[in-house]
Amino acid sequence: MGYTRKEQAVLSRYFTNTEDDVFALVNLPEVIKGTLISRYSRSGKDMRRLFLDEFIASKEVSRFISQKRLDDKKLDVARAENFYERILVGFGDDSVAELGGAHLALENISVLATKSIEEHRIGLSPLEKSTRYVYFDKKVDGEYLFYKDKDIMRSKYKKLYLETNHLLFDTYSRIVREIQPILKKIFPGDEKEEAYRFTIRAKACDTARALLPISAKTNMGLFGNGRAFEYLLTHLLNDPLREVRELAQKMNRELRLVIPAFVKRVNNERGRQYGDYLNRTRQSLAYLKRLGKRKVALEKKPRVKLVDYDRRALEKVAAAIIYERTNLSYQEVLARVKRMSRKEKERILKSYCSHRQSRHHKPGRAFEWPYFSFEITADWGVYKDLMRHRMLTRHRQLFTNEMGYDVPYEVAVAGFEKIFRRAMEAALDAYDQIKKDFPYQAQYLVTHGAYNRFYLRMNLRELVHLTELRSIRQGHPSYRKVAQGMARIFTKKFPLLARYALLFVDYNDYHLERLEAFRKLEKKAREKGVRAFVE
Repeated sequence: MGYTRKEQAVLSRYFTNTEDDVFALVNLPEVIKGTLISRYSRSGKDMRRLFLDEFIASKEVSRFISQKRLDDKKLDVARAENFYERILVGFGDDSVAELGGAHLALENISVLATKSIEEHRIGLSPLEKSTRYVYFDKKVDGEYLFYKDKDIMRSKYKKLYLETNHLLFDTYSRIVREIQPILKKIFPGDEKEEAYRFTIRAKACDTARALLPISAKTNMGLFGNGRAFEYLLTHLLNDPLREVRELAQKMNRELRLVIPAFVKRVNNERGRQYGDYLNRTRQSLAYLKRLGKRKVALEKKPRVKLVDYDRRALEKVAAAIIYERTNLSYQEVLARVKRMSRKEKERILKSYCSHRQSRHHKPGRAFEWPYFSFEITADWGVYKDLMRHRMLTRHRQLFTNEMGYDVPYEVAVAGFEKIFRRAMEAALDAYDQIKKDFPYQAQYLVTHGAYNRFYLRMNLRELVHLTELRSIRQGHPSYRKVAQGMARIFTKKFPLLARYALLFVDYNDYHLERLEAFRKLEKKAREKGVRAFVE
């Protein structure tokens, strides 16, 4: 590589090695890492030489040589900042903004606010506090932890909003605790077994979460690249909810401390113009709300509909498989596939899919050609879980309580149905009243168990991933049923394709769905000498 021993001493602090062609960057500010990689694409030098020549001030290298140390402050951050100013802000090369990122922690925000963040899925990796493993019955100064929207708190609905939230949390708190000894009688096991105890706890949390309003405060960890954060902040700063706008301002403030060059455009003229575009579009489409129904029909059970699909799905998959392995044009390949017998197409599918040994073996890219669209009516918790899939397009309506709800089997069997219904009906009544004046803020009273309608569009590869993952034993019962429903509908419409595509969909039903997973976790933890579960 041609580095002197003194240069290697400098480089060893910022690169994992100084000899090999593959190495990682360490101990560097995000702006320098991002700028270095971007500058690297326009230079004939190797990265480490470029770093020495352009990012370490030469006089500081000589000082390091004499003092045997290098202060991080001597890194030429100003050069990196100027480069970003010129390339990203000046010329708009958005790809540069993907070369650096940041981790954020967002605490005491509503569950509803997390959805505004998670709607923007590309380039972001969010992780939200789990309703399955954490109790939401904590009180601080005698108050449950739920978001108090300023607009509602200044309105005539303040008392109604507070009373409804308290009723929901009171009922949740009672059921999540009192149902556990009943579940142990319904599903007996060894109470000395830690995995069993935590399975019962998870089952209680899964059951009681239907009562949780999405006003509930939660915590979220978020990692993203600069481009994703810039796009996210621009949208959040123009969100209809005050909480989300205020949250965006705080996020912008903190990100400017760690990756300032990456989010600079949020507040410049370009950012303001984009925000104006978002607001004008929302306002110009507001009249469409009049097309909705005053009274929405109650749903008696979850529903899955295949509302649009590629009728040539089988042909497209077969053609894509062949295309990669020949020198024929797509039209020539498609013409050949159309002349093939069903047996010939099946042979191609079998060769392409039959070597998968588990759901972790992803099917190939040929499955990305055909697309399918599902309209799903299910409890809000299902939307919360399925929206996390990034390789699909989702459309949702304003969250609502007015479509009805389902009473979990365990609630009914354990004798809590009456108090459960009382709380859910109160949430519906309060939602109906508040939405007349505050349609966006009324969403805070939507419960996890309330039916909502949303639309998912995905290619076959994502359909395989979603249905195989979400139907596994340890999944939540609500979304497992939806995944199974999607798989059954697809199988009925495309039986040959389904035979080789949906190899690991689990159509079984389970009661203590987490038990086996917890047992495996407990076994691994014992082997490593650590605790598997923490209260």
